[in-house]
Amino acid sequence: MIDTIIQVIIPLAMFSLMFSMGLTLSQADFQRVLVFPKATLIALLLQLLIIPAIGFALAYGFELPTMMAVGLVAVAACPGGTTSNLVVHLGKGDVALSITITATATVITLFTLPLWVNYSLAFFGGGQVSVEMPIVKTAAQIALFTVVPVGLGMFVRKVKQELANWEPLLTKLSTISMIAAFVIMNLGEGLDNSTAAFIVLIPASLLVLLAIITGFFVPYTLGVSKRESATIAVETCLKNVLLSLFLASTVLNDMEASYASVMVMTIMMPMAALIMLAYNLSNKRGLKQQVS
Repeated sequence: MIDTIIQVIIPLAMFSLMFSMGLTLSQADFQRVLVFPKATLIALLLQLLIIPAIGFALAYGFELPTMMAVGLVAVAACPGGTTSNLVVHLGKGDVALSITITATATVITLFTLPLWVNYSLAFFGGGQVSVEMPIVKTAAQIALFTVVPVGLGMFVRKVKQELANWEPLLTKLSTISMIAAFVIMNLGEGLDNSTAAFIVLIPASLLVLLAIITGFFVPYTLGVSKRESATIAVETCLKNVLLSLFLASTVLNDMEASYASVMVMTIMMPMAALIMLAYNLSNKRGLKQQVS
């Protein structure tokens, strides 16, 4: 049963999730990089280089076991997911910028994620880890379950736009399916592994917190508006953890590599909501001061 989950259910759920993401995108979402060059470039630098480096430093500082350390770096190196676009929308952030960052980072991750994971395997494994992760092969595998379904979803939206109305339902079903699959896998692994997952709780929590702080204050200090900075903070905080879970189960084939993703998943949503809440409270306070 576990083999069926790893080889069939999780890949299908991942493909379906990224296809539904494609239903929300158009070519204009990628072209907007030219509209928001400064904010987008800063966000990509943070999301694909600085935040993974923070994850790496935390894994090293807390002396995590090899695969937990690799899992923490993997989730840190993942792009934002479609959830970030929803949170930004509800929080009155810059939705167009959020979608642009999500779409662009998802494509670039095709190359950066395998590099980060491969380096982490070599560093934390000290040459003792038997898992091999060829960069080109892994990039192709990630592309098959990210870029390909996203492109297919964009094509379907362009040809028959009314099908995009199915996106919310498809996203929910795909997410529930993948989470359920991992719950079943964890139950199959036994309670000892569930207890062991709490080893990564503190570093995972710090990763989310530092992603928020870095994601807001670095852009803001560099002259990006408060609204755009809050949007970038949500993007750096709300990771596409289902991608890192997919990577842990299919490429790395190690449940310990998924623990960080599970912990980040439980923390990131309320933290992202707090970012937008703080942004809106700050705006209201600013308006009151102007009136008075």
